[in-house]
Amino acid sequence: MHMAEIAYHKPLTGHDEFDSLIADFSDESDPEKAEEVRQRIWDKFGTKGAVFISDMASFSSTSRKVGVCHFLKMIHRTRQIVAPVIEANRGVLLKCDADNCYAFFKSADDAIRASFDVNGALFQANDRFDLGEQVNLSVGIDFGRVLLIGDIEFFGDPVNTASKLGEDLATRNEVLVTHRAIENSNFEIPELAERMVARISEIEIQYVRLPMTENSPGR
Repeated sequence: MHMAEIAYHKPLTGHDEFDSLIADFSDESDPEKAEEVRQRIWDKFGTKGAVFISDMASFSSTSRKVGVCHFLKMIHRTRQIVAPVIEANRGVLLKCDADNCYAFFKSADDAIRASFDVNGALFQANDRFDLGEQVNLSVGIDFGRVLLIGDIEFFGDPVNTASKLGEDLATRNEVLVTHRAIENSNFEIPELAERMVARISEIEIQYVRLPMTENSPGR
């Protein structure tokens, strides 16, 4: 559910140079010069790391039943839980947009550990609330090269893939981690974890499904 009116973004400090380079790249008709600008963009903003994207399970359907104000309250509570866990695992929470949280980690291990810790914190928090007040997240994690714009935004194939996993494929209390994220970590796949393959928009995604429980690995 995309709701611009409740989106939160950090101030766009440092974003001007990126926007200017993208405008130059868009306006450049000479292929060689365009390639030079493209390389400048990657030299300035390119990095490698893990992308973590979470989504509140059943947000759209349930908010229609009980009203958006109820879920605005739950979104606020979720952000209060997620933010310190991301930071504690050496990640950067770039933004929260409606019921989604977007974070970047230099280490795939830290991103995977953060997914366990976030769900663990939510399990504990949910014990204090009735079923209708409980929050459940789905998380997608990928690893690779991205354009990281300070601490406010990122772009790249890992962002697209993590978004597909976290928002479209994962169900409540699940973490879906791509094979390339696992290959760039020291994480040992649990014996019962499901290895999956999905094709979305003509792109094949190989990933592992990690259902979250109160005794999930890493907790």
